Amino acid sequence: MGIKDIFLKQGWAGKTIGRQETIERLNPIIRSANELMQRLGAFAAESSDQDVKTRIEAALRTHRMDIGKLCETVLSCGGIAYSGTDLSPSDFAGTTSADIVLNENTISDMFAAESKIEHQMRTRAILGVLQENQRARKNSLRNLG
Repeated sequence: MGIKDIFLKQGWAGKTIGRQETIERLNPIIRSANELMQRLGAFAAESSDQDVKTRIEAALRTHRMDIGKLCETVLSCGGIAYSGTDLSPSDFAGTTSADIVLNENTISDMFAAESKIEHQMRTRAILGVLQENQRARKNSLRNLG
């Protein structure tokens, strides 16, 4: 818990980034998250290992909700959230576990960068929860094969 959180409890004082900057910062994360969703789906579809499929399906349930939370945040800022309609499942055929790890690392780096930005309280809270979910997903998907 940071010093600002201790003193300010529920509110916030000081300068936070604006709505437009929030939109511009979150949409690339949403894009990477959508790409990961496609990669995980492709990997599961091509896998013959039922344990791998089960772990990916469990991870995808939370991941889809996390993408929704990011999209809701962008919408609440008055923006248009990245939809992923330009991504085709066929673009992700042949996904390897290395592709998934690389995508996860990219998302992890993005969350780390956002933790240094003075987002509004609600956005920071959402990003914190999603970062924890991402760490848990990354741990659960280790050694996919």
